Amino acid sequence: MEEEKKKSKQIVNIVIVIVAIVVFAIIACLLFMSDSPKKAVETMLKELKSGTYKEENIANVLSENFNEETAKLLFEKLEWKILKTSEEGERATVEVEITNKDFKTIIGNYTQKIIKIAFGETQPSDEEMTNYLIEELNNEDIQNVTSTQSIIVEKQDGKWKVSEENNIVDILLPGFNEVINSFNK
Repeated sequence: MEEEKKKSKQIVNIVIVIVAIVVFAIIACLLFMSDSPKKAVETMLKELKSGTYKEENIANVLSENFNEETAKLLFEKLEWKILKTSEEGERATVEVEITNKDFKTIIGNYTQKIIKIAFGETQPSDEEMTNYLIEELNNEDIQNVTSTQSIIVEKQDGKWKVSEENNIVDILLPGFNEVINSFNK
């Protein structure tokens, strides 16, 4: 009788361990392997912050306009908090609180340096202009700006991807477009 109780107890313990492993595996799959709009945005932001962006469109824009050092400085202070996600079929909106450097100030300071040099009758070289931009991106006096943004995500080939219709510059580089547009007036 006692031996039967031991065997029953062992069987119950084995079943509990198996159930625990299965539950853990399911939770791990749901948390780490699930594809979601939130995860697509998180991945993009993490890649931008680390300088390992893989999204082709973003990578092309950054590599065409900035060297690797400058591109990394654009996002070194980038922080975010996902506020909410709403899905409608193959399209979703992810509301994100974004914090990054104040690019209105960075571009304003950069432009002032370039204008001073231009009025000094010398034309700065491309290298000098890049160095001035790097100086401003490294300027510790530049404040961070926080804003709430909506990022559109679409399901493409069964995976959620950040939509090309987003204006990523407006979303991730606060004040940048505002300054650029002020020059066009």
